This record gives sequence, C-alpha cells and structure tokens, in this order.
Amino acid sequence: MIVGVDEVILRELAKKVSFDLEELPIIEDPTTSLAKDSIIIHPQYKSNLITHYPLRKGNVEKGFKQCDNIIEQTYTTQLIEHAYIEPECVTAIPGEGNIKIKIIGSIQNPFTTRKVVASVLSCGLNEVEVIQSELGGSFGGKDDTMNILSARAAIAALKTNRPVKIKYDREESIIESYKRHPYILNYKIGFNKDGKIKAMKIDLLADGGAYSSMSPFVTWRSVVQATGPYEVPNVHTDVRVVYTNNPYTGAMRGFGSPQPIFAIESLMDEIALRVGKTPYEVRKINGFKQNSITASGQKLSGHEVTLHKILKKAVDVSSFNKKWNEYNSATQRVDNSRKTFVNESLVLEKNDFISPNNLWKKGIGLALSYRGCSLGAEGIDAAATYVSIQPDGTVYLLSGLAENGQGLKTTFSIVAAEVLGINPDKIIYLEPNTSRVPDSGPTVASRATLMGGGATKNACDELKNRLIKLLMKEWKVKNTYEFSFENDKVIYKGKQSKKITFAELINLAYSKGINLSTIGWYAGPK
Repeated sequence: MIVGVDEVILRELAKKVSFDLEELPIIEDPTTSLAKDSIIIHPQYKSNLITHYPLRKGNVEKGFKQCDNIIEQTYTTQLIEHAYIEPECVTAIPGEGNIKIKIIGSIQNPFTTRKVVASVLSCGLNEVEVIQSELGGSFGGKDDTMNILSARAAIAALKTNRPVKIKYDREESIIESYKRHPYILNYKIGFNKDGKIKAMKIDLLADGGAYSSMSPFVTWRSVVQATGPYEVPNVHTDVRVVYTNNPYTGAMRGFGSPQPIFAIESLMDEIALRVGKTPYEVRKINGFKQNSITASGQKLSGHEVTLHKILKKAVDVSSFNKKWNEYNSATQRVDNSRKTFVNESLVLEKNDFISPNNLWKKGIGLALSYRGCSLGAEGIDAAATYVSIQPDGTVYLLSGLAENGQGLKTTFSIVAAEVLGINPDKIIYLEPNTSRVPDSGPTVASRATLMGGGATKNACDELKNRLIKLLMKEWKVKNTYEFSFENDKVIYKGKQSKKITFAELINLAYSKGINLSTIGWYAGPK
C-alpha cells in the first residue's frame, strides 16, 4: 500500500512498482475443482470444497417410480456485479481522545466493520468508532469490501498518524469487489399427469472464487430455496460451493435465492407445458398450503399461509390467464407499410431474427417464491434504538441498524411519531455511530424494518409509559388505557376528561426529574 498526499503522484508511483511473479496453474471451471487431480487452491484445507449442505426428505427414488413424467434439466447463472452508483470510499482518523481510530465511510454494516478493524489492529471494540456516511447504494456489496478497505485505511492512518482516505474509481471497484455466485443447477423432477410434483433430486454447484467470504451462508439459503414454495414429499438436495481462481463471490440482494428460484420457476413452466395446464394451475396445485411441510421439515403452522391468496390476486389483477393464452397462440407483427398488426404463428422464421425491428413480441410470465424475513436460524436476531425526548418536545432517534437507501430513517421516525402522537418533523435521526448505540447486527435479509421498527416502538412505549405514570399522579386518575397520544397532545378520555400539549407534558416531566431517554431492544420471535 502506497500512502501520500497527492493522488496523481501516488498513481504514478504505483506504476513503478514491479513484482516477481510465478505463473501457476489455475482452476476456472468449478466442475473440475473437486476432481482428484485438481490443484488445491488453499493447501491448508486439503480440498477445494468450501461447504456442502445435504438435505433429505422422504425417499426420492421411490417417489420417481410413482411419477408419470420426469424432466431432467440443467440451468446456469452468471457472475453479477452489484454496480452501485457510488464506489467504495472510507476515511480513517487516528487518535481522538480515548478512541484509537475513527472510521467514516460508505459502509453497509458499521458494527461488522468495527469488529474487523479491531481484530486487525488487535485492540478492543471500544477503541474503534465507525460512523456511516450517506450510502450511495450497496445491494449487499459493501460488506466484506468495505471492511477490508477500512482496515487498510486504519493501518495507514496509525502508521502515518494522519487521516487517510481510500477511494475507488469504478474500475478499481469492479476489480476488487466480490460478485454474485454463479451456479450450475441440475434438477430432476418427477410429477403426475395432473401436474402434481412427487419427487425432486437437486444438485447445485456454486463458484465461490478464490476466497470463501459469505459463501457458507449464501449456499445455506439455497438449500431451503431449492424446491421453491412447493410441497414436495420426496427431496434429495446437495448444495456445494467450491474454490476456484475466479473473482471471489459473496453477498448480493437475494442471498442465495435468485439462482434456484430461476431454475425451479423455469421448471414449473416446463411442467405446465408437459401436462397441458397453465403456469398458474401448476403452481396452484403444488403451492404451500396451511400446515404444509417444507423440504427442510418445517411445518407451516402458527401463522396464515397466504400463498394462494396472493397468487390468485396477482393472476386476477394482471389478467394473466387471458394474456398467457393470447400470447401463447400468436405473436403480433407490425406491417411497416400499413402500420397494422397481423397475428402469426409463434414459430419464428429466419428473417424474423435478421430484421428484428419488424417483429413485435408480447409475453407475460409468472414466478412464485418465498423467503424468510430476517436472520432466522443464521444467528441471534435482535436490534436496538436510542430515543431521547428533548426539553422542548423534539426528539433524537438513533438505530443500531444502518440506513442503506431503503428508507429506514423515515420508517423509524414514522413509528416513533405514531407511538408518541407527534409530527415526524419533530424527530431528528442521528448519524449511525457504533459508539452511541448497541450492536444491532447487519442491515441484511429484509430485517431492518421488522427488528429496528420493533426496537423503536419498544423505546417509545417505555417513554410513553413514564409520561402516563406522571400524568396519573398529577391528575389523580387510574386507568392507563384511557390515555391517548395524538396530534401533539395527550388526552385522558376517562370520566374527567383532561388534555395537555405534548410540549407542556415534556416540560412538566423535566421539572420533575424524569428521564426521557432510553434504549429500546427488540428480539425476533422464536
């Protein structure tokens, strides 16, 4: 790493750095990574296998024998770049007070970054302060990469005893950042004449690239998603991820779900064609119902399974069946001389591809998926929110979860405003800072609104209860449920109706020495 005060000079110096390199054999094809004669990319592991997740349900071979039809198909998905608008950027500032290093940057998960930097510097977590600046996009891509950049900047800052900034241009971002996993998805699926699926045998192979990153967790999700939201009595699934010398892969929006969803939904359409049913009918026949058992053995009880309601609503609103039948029987060709449309067969002639401007194609598709919200079995799932009501009735709010562009600041402010009965304009959302609020885990897996919203509500409920206790004493009333916080007022709707403005109540609370700051904590349901 070259550090200096002038970026232009640094880039010129970088061109003068030379390396002695030894060219070694490489693995580009993940299907050869586990071969007996394959080179081992990381010799300390004695194998190129990163993770293997097997899943079994029922007896798949027996299930296939009971089927009228069997389809075997292989699908592939590609390496995908996140392409967020803002490339990676981080600044490290050494030695402010008792803090060893302060990190400010475009960081998706500040607490994860703090942990990595503290580990690299061999210091305590309380010696590293991470502040998230406004984030110009992430989609899961500013996790590992930003942790690495932050650690590099921290080392350079402590070595030079000066602030150090690292900023990637687009080319550098693409070269160094991880991508979405390419998959090879082999499916064997057995079903009856009515389209009912009886058995699935699935083998998924993911390319982890040169480093494991989040591969064990990404592919763990794929095991659950591999059969889609369909009840299949007999399942035999193997999901493997291997090392190659390709760019390393990690988290991206969907996190191991899009690849198997693409495969299973393509297969559902193939089943529909084979048995002469619409894509909707096949999904309706096989979709999860109340008390269905998933491939991983989970019984869908204790909550309403709304799959069929949602599916029917989508089909009805989009007029799917009508359009599917129409588009499946004909295409529409525009005659440029007459400016009219002519229905023709779906079978395209050679000239159709030579002159694509003359061909208008219409189509409609249907896909169905399901996914758990939040971390689930992947880890402890909880979050914190700090709420502080100021003497004038305005509010500070800070969540342990990071705003990544999905609107958390607005969402949490609305939750707080609704509970306290005040205008959201009175709430200021403080910048995320790891030294100001408890670790709430990463902002991933669609968990932030649920977990952070729950923590915000709990914090505001606690403050609200303190204020109600004060008014019960002041007004000499007993029923807590008859208090209403609304429109910047607190109203008691009992026999002796009373009201006070929110600002007046806060002023009263401060005069009585009542603490109006708290941290709300919310843990996910088990």
